[in-house]
Amino acid sequence: MKKRVSTRQKSETGAAQNRCIWMTAGVISFKLCALDYDCEHCDFDEVMRSQAKSKKERLRGKRVRSRVSASSESVTAPSADSKKPPFFTFSTGEVDEELRLHPAHLWIRRDEGETWKLGIDKLLAYVLPAASKVELYGLNAMLLQNRLCGKVRTEAGIIPLTAPLSGRLVRANPQLGEHPELLQQDPYGEGWMATIESSQDESDLRKYYTGIGGRKFLEEEAQHLRFLLKHRGIEVDNIGDTLPDGGANIRYLNQILPGPVCLRLATELIMSGKQAW
Repeated sequence: MKKRVSTRQKSETGAAQNRCIWMTAGVISFKLCALDYDCEHCDFDEVMRSQAKSKKERLRGKRVRSRVSASSESVTAPSADSKKPPFFTFSTGEVDEELRLHPAHLWIRRDEGETWKLGIDKLLAYVLPAASKVELYGLNAMLLQNRLCGKVRTEAGIIPLTAPLSGRLVRANPQLGEHPELLQQDPYGEGWMATIESSQDESDLRKYYTGIGGRKFLEEEAQHLRFLLKHRGIEVDNIGDTLPDGGANIRYLNQILPGPVCLRLATELIMSGKQAW
């Protein structure tokens, strides 16, 4: 006799099937998807699969002792005549009290009325490969807090973006179309990405970091970045505001690290940083 399946069992089975594969694998513990688990069109899934493929290719290259490729994680010296190793620096600077930093390294700032400006924070700007284009969901699209809202295209691949608050996307920064480098050169100023109209209760945003708390958050995340670099065999003497005599001052990691390495670091920083949400 065929076993009868209850409605509740069917519902539980459907819920189990309708689950992000990266949640099942334990990579993330929250729902990031804004596409109702349509993995075929998911930017985050694309990033994770491309990086997994890149890792397999590197391992295969090591097994056959092939020559070092462009995606190698070795550090290149900043100049041919420099004998000293590069010195990684990151200065948090002051964090404006009106700036609210999201754990996925985006920020929001009240513009006027119920509109908020959106951008990436200084640390993500420091780690990103050179940005080539910012792609957000279309104008008037409804964004959901802690769900995907777009992506940044870089020379090495894409980085998914997470919306810090729910609301309607009313404007994209027109300057980024011709000058995407502003995203990294001036992340808190002219490099803003979009304006969001939102009536969301501000109590939902209190857990974000601002002022002294924002500076402390970035300092802790900079140390997390240091750990990620050391894990790759890249020794970092210090990440701070000053340089020792003879160090090589850099503005972005992509000046001395290959683009694919910066891409992986940026993704890991977003996904494995201080995830308070």
